Amino acid sequence: MKKLYFSLFCLISFVFYGQTPILTAIVDGDCGGAPKVLEIYASGEVDFSLYSLQNQKNGEDTWKNTQILTTLGTVTDGYIYITKDANLTKFNDEFPSLSTANILISNVIDLNGDDRIRIIEISTTTVIDQYGVEGVDGSGEAWEYKDSYAKRIDGTGPDGGFIEANWAGPGEEGLEDEGTCNGESTIESFMGGIGNFNEGTAVVNRNEIQNISIYPNPIANGILKIITLSKSHKNVQIYNVLGKQVLSDTITSDELNVSKLKAGIYIIKVIEDGKSTSRKFVIK
Repeated sequence: MKKLYFSLFCLISFVFYGQTPILTAIVDGDCGGAPKVLEIYASGEVDFSLYSLQNQKNGEDTWKNTQILTTLGTVTDGYIYITKDANLTKFNDEFPSLSTANILISNVIDLNGDDRIRIIEISTTTVIDQYGVEGVDGSGEAWEYKDSYAKRIDGTGPDGGFIEANWAGPGEEGLEDEGTCNGESTIESFMGGIGNFNEGTAVVNRNEIQNISIYPNPIANGILKIITLSKSHKNVQIYNVLGKQVLSDTITSDELNVSKLKAGIYIIKVIEDGKSTSRKFVIK
C-alpha cells in the first residue's frame, strides 16, 4: 500500500479575513468508496448564498456540477458538511459526533479521490479555496485521497487556489480497511476527530489592502497592473499552484513584469504598508 505523506509544515501562509468559507477536510472512505465528505469552516459570519461549489473530475480541465450553497443560510464560526444522499447512512455511522451538524446532500462531492473541488464567489467567480491541482488527474499525486482523507493544516487558508503544503494526510489508501464497515473503529476516530480546524494566528491577520485592483486577468502581454490608493512601495510574491514561490519583487510603480513566467495559474500576494491581499491570476 502506497503511503505518501504531505508536508506538515506550511510553506506559505496567506492571510485570510472574516466572513469567508474555508475548505478544511475531504474524505473518500473505504466503505465501498463511501462516505464521501467535504468539510467547510465558516470563519466569521458567512452568508453561504454568496458562494457555490464546483468539481473537476479525472483529467478534465473545466469546472462542472455547480452546487449553490444558499440552503446553508448564514453560519458563524461553524462547520458545514457536504455528502451524497447514498452515503448518508455511512456518514452517520463513521462520524457519530456530527449527528446534529449542518449537512448538505449534494452530488458535487461525488468524487473519486483523484478529483478536484473548489469554492467560488458567485458574483465575481473568484476562487475562494480549492483542493487539488486544476486540470491534473490526481492519481499518483501526493495529494491523492483515494480511500483516504486530507485535513487542512491549522492556521492556513483560504488559498485562492490549491496550496498542497497547507494540507496533511496519510496519502492514497490511508483509510484502507478502516471504519465500522470493516469492523474497525470509526473513520472519525482514525482521523483524530473532525471539526477541529484551528485558525491559529492567521485569524489575527485580517488586515487587507483596501481598494486594490490587480489586472488584466488573464495576462497576455507580460505586464500585471497593481493599483492601490496609497501608491506605496509594494512587496510582491507569486506562487504556482503547487505552492512554490516563482517570483519575489518590490515595485515602486503600478506595474509588475511577469513575462518570464510560463503560461498557467498563479497566486499573487501583495504586501503594502503592513497590509496584504492574495489573488489568483492566469497567464496565457
